[in-house]
Amino acid sequence: MRESFPRTKTVIVARLLVVAVIVLVALVGGSSVERHAIVILGVIAAALTAVYLLWHAVGGHPKVFLLVQCAVDIVFITLVAHFSGGLGSPFKLLYFLPVIVVAGRLGLGAGLAAAGGAVAGHVVLALTSRSSWSYLMESGAVAEIVIVLVSLLLVALLEGHLARKAGESEDALSVTRSELDTAELRIADILDGISSGLVLVDSSGSVAYLNRAGEVILGISGEGSRGAEYRIVFADVPAFCERIAAALDAGRPEARVEFFVKRKGGGSTPVGLSTSILRSGKGEERGVIAIFQDLTKVRQMEERFRHDDRLSALGEFAAGVAHEIRNPLYAIKGSIDLLKETIEPRGDEIKLIELVSREADRLNTLLQDVLQYGKMESGERESVRLDALLREVAELARRHPAMTPATDLVVEATDQVEGVVNAEQIRRALLNLTINALESIEGEGRVRLSLVPEAEFAARGLTGGSGCGVALVVEDTGHGIPTDRKNEVFQPFRTTKKGGTGLGLAIVDKTVQAHGGRIAVVSEPGKGSRFIMYLPV
Repeated sequence: MRESFPRTKTVIVARLLVVAVIVLVALVGGSSVERHAIVILGVIAAALTAVYLLWHAVGGHPKVFLLVQCAVDIVFITLVAHFSGGLGSPFKLLYFLPVIVVAGRLGLGAGLAAAGGAVAGHVVLALTSRSSWSYLMESGAVAEIVIVLVSLLLVALLEGHLARKAGESEDALSVTRSELDTAELRIADILDGISSGLVLVDSSGSVAYLNRAGEVILGISGEGSRGAEYRIVFADVPAFCERIAAALDAGRPEARVEFFVKRKGGGSTPVGLSTSILRSGKGEERGVIAIFQDLTKVRQMEERFRHDDRLSALGEFAAGVAHEIRNPLYAIKGSIDLLKETIEPRGDEIKLIELVSREADRLNTLLQDVLQYGKMESGERESVRLDALLREVAELARRHPAMTPATDLVVEATDQVEGVVNAEQIRRALLNLTINALESIEGEGRVRLSLVPEAEFAARGLTGGSGCGVALVVEDTGHGIPTDRKNEVFQPFRTTKKGGTGLGLAIVDKTVQAHGGRIAVVSEPGKGSRFIMYLPV
């Protein structure tokens, strides 16, 4: 691996400083110092610095690069010592510098090699020095040389050992740092993957973390939020700031509170928030954690449950009332029919009797629908071919008075799909939708019954639902449903059809729900409607 430029640059700059000190000491040194030679050596060393920088810039091998510098430095030190007194020169102590550098950078082996080079330089210095023999004869000179040589080897050993330990520590630190980075990434991925919003505010009031779900729920951008003051980041959500402040300043966490977040485009989103105090292992407060959720779907489900409860209560009440009315109605109907047979009505009497009989029949039909709605259950189920059931409904619809020669009724059910359903209830629901479709067409038009497997939902623009594996679709080119009435088509006693009871679509909706499915409608006034029954299979 190539060494980093800052570390190499430090070594080069340090070498220049050492050379500058050597030249200054030589200029003020005694008569034994050959100043001109030392100055020339200093200039050469400075020139070599430029060569080192160029070599490093072109990508020289770092180990060879450092060993060459070490060899040149040993030669340089030997020459400096030679021109400044030989073995008696104080500059011979500089042999320790290249040994320390090489052993610290390249390890024990390279350090011992550098120490060997320094010893060789010392020997050469002894052999070439003019005063070497007289110096060696002095008391303690040999011991000094031995100490220097042994010291070089010890320095190489010690520095190499320290370099090895430092390298091991650096490798361990690198592994730990890598594992820490990986752990942080995993934690960030987990927190960004949850559907709940999460905010961490430290004890100074700065936002330490905000996940993606939190950005979406609060309607803010998390870019640049980390490290910013929470009152600035959440300035558009004052209720949120109040809860954070209560936990951060007063140390009062909230188990569960709800508030609304206003949207820039209009409207508001219900949000549920819980806050807790973040503490260190010693119990010191370190900040606040806020976890919050978008309650829109929860509110919709609650409203749906309340709606279903109201409809259930209404159905039970209507069924009870219908049951009480049915017996007197049978008596009225029977009496009228008997009166018609026993007497000979004339003129307006005939019209009155027929009117009473006809209205009694219509009232009885309404009561049957009410009773059916009030007692709607899935009933016994069996495995049924839904594609065959769809064709059967089409044949029944073709015999209905609403079917005209100008209306085209087609069936698209190429796949054989079986479903465990109450065949009679599903047949009745499909027939109800089909007859409504036929009655919505004025003049020429088309009604299409389709069976769509789950695999084709996306291609047909269907959304599906949890556990729904098939869709039974009834679509027409009729007058469509008025926009202001679209949301109430499945509510009981709401109808736009003349003479309708307002229970047909409500019964269809309840039938589909009893089977664990759901029904959806898409309609555009003047262009037709499409009813989709999603059922599990």
